[in-house]
Amino acid sequence: MGIVLVALILLLAGVDLWYLLLGGIALVALAVAFTSVFFLVCVGMLLRSQRRMGEFTGFSEGGRFDCAEYTIGAEAHRNVFPAEFILRDRLYRPGKPVRLFLTRSGRVFDRNAYITTLLGTPLSIAAAAAFTRGFLLLAGIA
Repeated sequence: MGIVLVALILLLAGVDLWYLLLGGIALVALAVAFTSVFFLVCVGMLLRSQRRMGEFTGFSEGGRFDCAEYTIGAEAHRNVFPAEFILRDRLYRPGKPVRLFLTRSGRVFDRNAYITTLLGTPLSIAAAAAFTRGFLLLAGIA
């Protein structure tokens, strides 16, 4: 609603629709670039992590979303990403040993977080490059 209101005010102020389109593409390119940086930080955390075996113990509520919680030895560790909502019964099975990546901060990457990071990194970088290239082409810079 806020974006529509700002666009309407800018149109009434005499800003050309073309510039609003360019601004929208620039904002999307910036958001995808921040997503790429997030995934690159996750890759860095994965590269510095240690492989461990652990067990799923349940979901911990802290913040906006539930996080899967695993025990390694006697210590509880929260997952880096929020817990999945779909197929929870199949993805999270209590008592079953799972391979985890323990980060230096004490958080873990489970299989879902690992796959999300591996797939999200190249896809977000490609999307950021495509939106940036599209913006530069439409702006007449490149």
